[in-house]
Amino acid sequence: MKKINCVLLVDDSASTNFYNKKIIETSGKVEHIFEVANGLEALEFIHQKGRFNHYPSPDIIFLDINMPKMDGFEFLEQYAKLAKQKTAHSIIVFLTTSNWSKDKMKAAENDLIHGFIEKPLKEKDLKKLCNYYHNNDTHLYNLI
Repeated sequence: MKKINCVLLVDDSASTNFYNKKIIETSGKVEHIFEVANGLEALEFIHQKGRFNHYPSPDIIFLDINMPKMDGFEFLEQYAKLAKQKTAHSIIVFLTTSNWSKDKMKAAENDLIHGFIEKPLKEKDLKKLCNYYHNNDTHLYNLI
């Protein structure tokens, strides 16, 4: 199967990013993996500003909900305002410890969110996500 070019991990926990990065690396399904600590940094990454000026556009964004500076839902508000050429090929999946039904319902109502995965990332979830990305044959939210 063709590899995903770029995955962006958006989470303020260095240990969570380390773990998720290892799961993704071990899968062999992704070329480049980058991590940022909050929604503001994720927007800079997408805009290729500052230290991110030569980075590829993310194909998959794993987004935590609870982060400092800009949380996951605040990020989505700003992301929705971006030009379509910046966002057209990206999919966003919440990867979070939040199991609040309120967060899940809010995520399900947002067309930008393709899935909701409870941490930690599992290889089976990554496999489903990669299949979804390549085939776009069903709405991922219902698969996870």
